[in-house]
Amino acid sequence: MRVVDLSVPVYQDMPSWPTLPGVRVSRYRDAAIHGATIHLIEMHTHSGTHVDLPAHFIPGGETLDEVPVERFVSYGTVVDLSYKRAGEEIGVEDLEWFAEHVRRGEAVIIYTGWSGRRGRNPDYLYRWPYLGEEGANYLVERRVGAVGIDALSIGGWSESTPVQGPLARTPSSVTHRILLSARVIVIEELANLDKVLEERRWRRALFIYAPLKIRGAEGGPCRALAILED
Repeated sequence: MRVVDLSVPVYQDMPSWPTLPGVRVSRYRDAAIHGATIHLIEMHTHSGTHVDLPAHFIPGGETLDEVPVERFVSYGTVVDLSYKRAGEEIGVEDLEWFAEHVRRGEAVIIYTGWSGRRGRNPDYLYRWPYLGEEGANYLVERRVGAVGIDALSIGGWSESTPVQGPLARTPSSVTHRILLSARVIVIEELANLDKVLEERRWRRALFIYAPLKIRGAEGGPCRALAILED
C-alpha cells in the first residue's frame, strides 16, 4: 500500500480565488519565548485543497456538518486529460474515453496538469481547463459521488464571475449548480495526480477528502489522499 498526498500546502499569500480575500498565516506564540508555538490562520473556506458541498450554490443545501463522514471516502479513478489547453472546456467526448471507469457512487478525479502551474500567474488564476455544462450533466447522469480537479475550480473563469448572482450563468456557476444540486461532492485544487497516474491514462485508488467539521459551512479545506494498492 502507498499513500499519495493530493493536497497543496497552505501558506501566507498563496494563490487563491482572485476575487476573495487571501490567506494569512502568522506566528502568534513562539516556543522559545512563550513556551509553546501557536499560529493564527485566516482563510476563506475555499482556500487551497478543499471540498464544495451543496450549500455553496444551492440555497438550503447540505453543509459540512450535515454530510455523513463516509461520503468523504470513496473508491474512484484519476483520468488523464492533460491534453486540454488553457481555458478549454472538458466535455462529454473527453469523459467517454473513460466510461467504464465512471461508476455510480465513486469519485472521478480529473488530471489536467494545472497544479504544476500553481502560482500567482494568469494561467493558474484565470485560464485552467474546466468541466463544462455537458460534461457535468454526463457525470450526474452516471451518478458519480464526487468530482475532483487539480485546478482552481471545477468550473471556468468568467469576466462576470466577481458579480455572480443567484441566477448567474457563468462557466463556474453552471457547472457547480449541476453537480451540487445532485449532491455530488466537488474537490478542487488537488495536487500530485501525476504521482497517482505514473504515466498511465487512468488509475483507480481509494480517495480520502475529509474536511474540517465546520458547523453550517458550505465547504472547507481538506487533506486529500490517494491510497494505492501496488
